[in-house]
Amino acid sequence: MRKVIRFTAIVALAFAALSAASMSQALTLNRAVTAPSGLSATPSNQSVVLKWTKSVSSAKFKVTGYQVTTTASAFKQVKTVGSSASSFRVTGLTNGKTYRFALQAISGKFVSSAVVASAAPKRPLLTNSILFAQPLAMLTTSDDQFLGALTTQGIDPIFTSLTPEICSVVNFKLHAIAVGDCILEASLPATDTYKAATPVQKHVSITLAPSLGNMQLLWSDEFSGSANAAPDSSNWTSDSTDGCPAPWQNCGWGNSEKEYYLPGQNSTDGSADGILNIVANRQSNATNYNCYYGRCEWVSGKMTTYGKVSFTYGYMEARIKVPAGNGTWPAFWMLGTNIDTTPWPACGELDIMEEVGRFPYTDYGTAHFANSAGAHASLGGTKDLSEVLSAGYHRYGMLWQPDSVTFLIDDQIVYVANRSDSGLAHWPFGPNAQGTDPSFYLILNLAMGGNFGGDIDSSLSTATMNVDWVRYYSVNGVGHVTK
Repeated sequence: MRKVIRFTAIVALAFAALSAASMSQALTLNRAVTAPSGLSATPSNQSVVLKWTKSVSSAKFKVTGYQVTTTASAFKQVKTVGSSASSFRVTGLTNGKTYRFALQAISGKFVSSAVVASAAPKRPLLTNSILFAQPLAMLTTSDDQFLGALTTQGIDPIFTSLTPEICSVVNFKLHAIAVGDCILEASLPATDTYKAATPVQKHVSITLAPSLGNMQLLWSDEFSGSANAAPDSSNWTSDSTDGCPAPWQNCGWGNSEKEYYLPGQNSTDGSADGILNIVANRQSNATNYNCYYGRCEWVSGKMTTYGKVSFTYGYMEARIKVPAGNGTWPAFWMLGTNIDTTPWPACGELDIMEEVGRFPYTDYGTAHFANSAGAHASLGGTKDLSEVLSAGYHRYGMLWQPDSVTFLIDDQIVYVANRSDSGLAHWPFGPNAQGTDPSFYLILNLAMGGNFGGDIDSSLSTATMNVDWVRYYSVNGVGHVTK
């Protein structure tokens, strides 16, 4: 039996060798057969596409097809295609391995000389893209600004300044150098897996800081009291209630707010820096007060200079850190001291800073007044920062002149409200028809919820507005304080 098996195997091997020999002899090289030309090999995933210029038949040798021989080390594959073909996809190849492709024209039992190309199949590169966040406008004095971008590949792109005389980029931060239009480009080169991303450009306006002129400090509160002390009573009065009782008679403080103000929510921290803390706390049913909507959900703090200190024109500024959390609504603002005889909005309101937790990057500066028909009107705008406002302290300022009010954050203009845009010959922020200048008092408070504050985060139990200082200056001799 073993002899029979061995004999059969020998016969099979001999037959295979004989067949291979006869195949190799089936087509004979004849250089008179016109060879194809222009062979190209384009790799793709586990395959290579061959393209060529077809051979021209002669009177003696008509092209009847093409033979494609693929080799790599011990691998060999021979395929034939018809005479009308000018391309062929070789499949079943190993990615990353280099193959040699020999193409010959067939004419009967003859083949032409070969044209040769090599290629290594590979997976197609994935598409990469860059989502480049628009940087904020900057002043020449601004702190360096972080640049943000997302890529499909999940790695940081390369940021380049195309206007190095105006701006530069160091460690993913934009640095302002001079006034002008800064042009930035985010790019990402190709890798073994991804294509190069299409570069994305952004333009950033760089301007001079607004000139405030000659400033003279007229009044300030540095909040240097002892720990847990009430703010200086010569400057401030703390409001209380939900706004319903006299003299306010303004339930929810006119905005459906949820807080009940208590004097004890305003206190200094006793630190060397001197910080005023205005704290809002969520209340339980067992301990809270009665509000216009039922049991009060929050207690918080509000303090004003009404009846103690008032201001006319000049520059007002405070260094404040706002709280985080949906539903928080801190504010630094002013109202006309004539509010008792000239009710809001005719008395005028100047919102130097408002921020709501649901829009954590945005600072609001707004002037409110009554239009010629006596209805509420306003002029205001916003400024978005590159990081949430609650991440640190910012300086919120207002340059108040008789015909304009400029709101600022960190020396950057938020909005300029001009009397000429109000439609009024006399607005509440300038002299009236008799030439009398206005007088406004200052307010610091932390509201919760309400029409502007929005829904309060159910997981929020406390929030604090930190005030480092408040300072008031005359500008070029304009501005005065009354005590």
